[in-house]
Amino acid sequence: MKLTEQQLVRAIYSSWDFQQALSALTFLLQDCDFDEKYDKVSLRRFRCYESTLIISMARPFETTRSGTTIGLRALDIKLTSNEKALLKKITDLRGTIVAHSAEEAMHFRSSTFPVLDGEFNFPHFQFNEGLHLEKSELLELEIFLRKLKGSLAEFFFDVAQKQPELLAKYREPQSLNIGSENA
Repeated sequence: MKLTEQQLVRAIYSSWDFQQALSALTFLLQDCDFDEKYDKVSLRRFRCYESTLIISMARPFETTRSGTTIGLRALDIKLTSNEKALLKKITDLRGTIVAHSAEEAMHFRSSTFPVLDGEFNFPHFQFNEGLHLEKSELLELEIFLRKLKGSLAEFFFDVAQKQPELLAKYREPQSLNIGSENA
């Protein structure tokens, strides 16, 4: 195995990221009928699922503070050109709209309307509540996420057979230890 300890940890956590993305996608596909019209609250719920899907799926491909990303080549995972394009769309959505509100990607309308016989102006904001991804893209993502999860499972099964000591880990966030040192 030619992974650094940081890459191994990133790969382990990526399996959870992909599972979380797949769960959000499953909830979205179960709850949303793409032929129906929905109220804003329902659309926001769908957007929440989609946002979790996008953030969780893109997270392994973003560089961590320590400079690590999931190394697909090291994990022997090869992507098709369609998968690469879909992944690029997901990481672009994450970077511009979902995790960061880039000004060039903002979509809203703002206005005011008079109240109390024109004594006050009330601000009113409307936002695009629709999904960023089409149903066909979501269905492609489901297949892609299952491939990523399956490939990681195969990789970790191989590690468990050949070098099980590498998987004997317990990690907790350093933030859980803040304050307990002074107690």
